[in-house]
Amino acid sequence: MPHLITSVTSVNLAQSTPGDVVRVTRIDLDGAMRKRCRELGLAPGAVVHVTHRGGFGGRVVGIGLDRFALDAQTCVHVYVAPVDVPTS
Repeated sequence: MPHLITSVTSVNLAQSTPGDVVRVTRIDLDGAMRKRCRELGLAPGAVVHVTHRGGFGGRVVGIGLDRFALDAQTCVHVYVAPVDVPTS
């Protein structure tokens, strides 16, 4: 069962744990990194599945069928909010 972030306010992606399902609310990165995130599908409104925690604080995330790693510094600048996951 996925772990859900329980706060109603945004937290940064570095505060998420594997199993979290979150929606991107804001990305506070410079132009080049912001553009790269958008190319990967990481943009406000995107639903992200946190799959792993990296050794130095980064995260491996999934968007749809794609998986990619983000370093810890990038994760600090990506803000997310919980997504309700239906239980069956």
